Amino acid sequence: MLDPFALNMKHFNLIVIGKGLVGSAAAKYLSNDDSNVAVIGPDEPTDYDESIVFGSHYDQTRVQRIIGKDQVWTKLNLNSVKQYAYLQKQSGVYFHHPVGCLYVNPIGKDEYLQNAEVLGKSLGLTFQPYRNGREIARDFKEFKFPAEAEGLFEESPAGYINPRLLLKAQLQMLEQKKVVIFRETVLGIEFLGDRFNLKTHEGNSYAASKVLVATGSFVNFPDLIPQKLDMRTKSEVVLSVKLGDKEAERLSRLPSLLYEIDDGEKDGVYMVQPVKYPDGSYYLKLGCNTPEDIAFQNLEQVQEWFRKGESDRFAPKMLEALQMILPNLSFSEYATKRCITSYTAHGRPFIGETARPGLYVAGGCNGYSAMCSDAIGNVAANLMINRQIPDGYDQNAFELCYKE
Repeated sequence: MLDPFALNMKHFNLIVIGKGLVGSAAAKYLSNDDSNVAVIGPDEPTDYDESIVFGSHYDQTRVQRIIGKDQVWTKLNLNSVKQYAYLQKQSGVYFHHPVGCLYVNPIGKDEYLQNAEVLGKSLGLTFQPYRNGREIARDFKEFKFPAEAEGLFEESPAGYINPRLLLKAQLQMLEQKKVVIFRETVLGIEFLGDRFNLKTHEGNSYAASKVLVATGSFVNFPDLIPQKLDMRTKSEVVLSVKLGDKEAERLSRLPSLLYEIDDGEKDGVYMVQPVKYPDGSYYLKLGCNTPEDIAFQNLEQVQEWFRKGESDRFAPKMLEALQMILPNLSFSEYATKRCITSYTAHGRPFIGETARPGLYVAGGCNGYSAMCSDAIGNVAANLMINRQIPDGYDQNAFELCYKE
């Protein structure tokens, strides 16, 4: 007897769960090899009390650097920016601002700066090294760093991207390629012999031969994969300060900044120049990690954070960091925003096939997903279509690690 439920189900060869930066990129590349592709994921929430999952790409700026922590991250960054010009031209959406990126460690040369010289030479990348704070001040007069600071500056194509517009560009490409987009939230996956059945919060069901779970920090929440990945998922807070037009103009030539301060109260500071937001005002953004960041164990904790988390309590420390970097900054008001990020066991993205054949994962991007999301999506698509990691990457670089 035929199952009437199955008769009404929409079937696809490939489905991507997650309509964020990585998921949209993966669907784009999958559609190059298969014309029967769908992506499922909610739009940006309008009511956080009603939304089930969230994203950290609901913003206007993300740092874009090229030289990463190691060769894998560097190649992901480089392969992503190589696609930007084509993506912008084909979509008509411009999201990339190659204003350069400055990296500074306040106490001198660190492991990243040592590795950068080797990575730069091996991949033909150029940058300007800085041996002390005086050299940095000579070229970037608005910033203030300690005399013993060291750093490097990458010119274009480093800078920043607008993640909202990057996602818009990717979705434009999906529409051009006739990829089907369902603006829903998948809550469960069931394997039935030769296919996966996906059920959404909206009450619909979809079937596919292969599925990619690309739900960012929500890859372990809810239970979409057979075993939880070994990831540490935590809260993150972004501070935005509102600037007047003159102050925004004064700071309009600032590069993106990665400041490796670690004073026990904050670390991993990043900052982006003033940008005009949808409300017509200019905001300068800063983010960092703190010891008070919340570690999440389940979906309910994440939802509570996004809906009611006390992010403003982090503001004094972040304002202190901002005014230390830009001592002459003048602003009228500020606000905090709640985000989420995940760190994997080996420090690189998880991209691979789960214990359930045909069910794949791409996630756990260690806070770097926006700047290299296009390449992460490409790696995942290649693995699903060709059953191997693309040339140029270590075949074990993205290995899945599970919690015991």
